[in-house]
Amino acid sequence: MLNDIISNNIQKNPFYNYWLRDMADICALFCEMENSSSIGFSLGTNRGCRRFHLDQVPQRLLVTYSGKGTEWLPEDHANYHEYFNGSPNEKIVKENCETHFIKQWDIAVFRGGSSGLLHRTPDEAFEKLSILMRLDHESFWDSMIDKRQSLSTN
Repeated sequence: MLNDIISNNIQKNPFYNYWLRDMADICALFCEMENSSSIGFSLGTNRGCRRFHLDQVPQRLLVTYSGKGTEWLPEDHANYHEYFNGSPNEKIVKENCETHFIKQWDIAVFRGGSSGLLHRTPDEAFEKLSILMRLDHESFWDSMIDKRQSLSTN
């Protein structure tokens, strides 16, 4: 699946097989967690969530393989009122509170929806190379495809 999107130069690197094995193992683990035989898989360098947000998924798995990892807020550091009112990040992060970052190669699994984890792409990930793997239950991807098809027929 990845042969067509990953350059031959990277595939020839001795570390490449270790990376593939890591991604495959994590996918298998997430399938077990989700009690599903298939999942939604995304691997890319384009990250685009500047504002803190809640994902509209039951649960999501992220691994940053290169670059700055996802920035997140502990619940008591976040002003949810400001978030739901559409305020900018400066108002969402409570005064004198720090944000946290997921480290490279660490596995993060978190809930989405209204009781989920507020997170965003860190500024540095827009300026430097970043490789992020995202896994979701297949039903999330099915619903996204259904929504796109519905929009295109209207």
